[in-house]
Amino acid sequence: MRALISDKSAHGDPVEGALTRIKAEPNARSRIVSDSHQWEAPMSYAEILVALGEDDAAYQRASYAGMLAGQLGASLLGVLSRWPHPPEVEPNATIGMVGELLAEARASCHVDLATVEAGFRATVEASVDQVFFAGGIGSMTEAVLREARRADLIVIGQSTSSGNDDGPCDAQVLLVRGGRPVLVVPPAYEARALPRHIAIAWRDCRASRRVVREALPLLRRAQQVSVVTLNEVLSATPASSAADVADFLQSHGVPARARGRSGAAPLRELLHILDEDDADLLVAPAYCSNQLVCSELVRQTTRMLSRCRIPCLLST
Repeated sequence: MRALISDKSAHGDPVEGALTRIKAEPNARSRIVSDSHQWEAPMSYAEILVALGEDDAAYQRASYAGMLAGQLGASLLGVLSRWPHPPEVEPNATIGMVGELLAEARASCHVDLATVEAGFRATVEASVDQVFFAGGIGSMTEAVLREARRADLIVIGQSTSSGNDDGPCDAQVLLVRGGRPVLVVPPAYEARALPRHIAIAWRDCRASRRVVREALPLLRRAQQVSVVTLNEVLSATPASSAADVADFLQSHGVPARARGRSGAAPLRELLHILDEDDADLLVAPAYCSNQLVCSELVRQTTRMLSRCRIPCLLST
């Protein structure tokens, strides 16, 4: 054992060396932390998943996701799943006739999926090197949840849940079960470059800390990042915590600043700040682990998504 210890010391134990430097130099700790950041590989997204559809807003969303993937050096996965349209069945139809009608409906559904895939690839092929498509029959939300295991980021449209499996992706379900950050894009939103002015809606909770960390690939490429403290009755956030977050981001090379607190009406004031700063991306927590305030935060998230005119990156 002594031989092992002496051999380790001879080759220079990094932990022992760090402790020696801290004892010898009071300011050594900050330099050690700075040095450790240089050893980290640059964080980025390897694959982005986008929920597809058959309307114009879905193709614009795919184009936006393609721009993100292309400029971040990521591959792009388009996902579409839907149920066949139920056929009209005559009252006197036999079981065999019903089976034929169902088979025709499924075949028509596969043709629609192939049409969307062709349009999706034509939309993004000029922006992204690697494009994948996953299509199938079934629930759209379940399909996105299944494919999310291979993606770093989920991009969906700004729509409310329809309450059934035929509707668009349910953002609440994806946030709770997806295990990935969700980027919600408003209808008809277009952008040809990565977000330059990003606002962070800061609430001192686990969800805020996680979404800030998961947004680093975008935050690092921004020109300006503002940390806005949400002033909420149900979720008290110290004013000093925004400055701490700005310091954390600056240590990762992000040009961040603490913007100040929102007023008595957090959502209205936050939207005003977004317009004032000309922000093109909002990073915000979706829920928190405190069950007493979770239902209120769900309502706030829903209202924010329905009123925000720029993409929102959310996490739990």
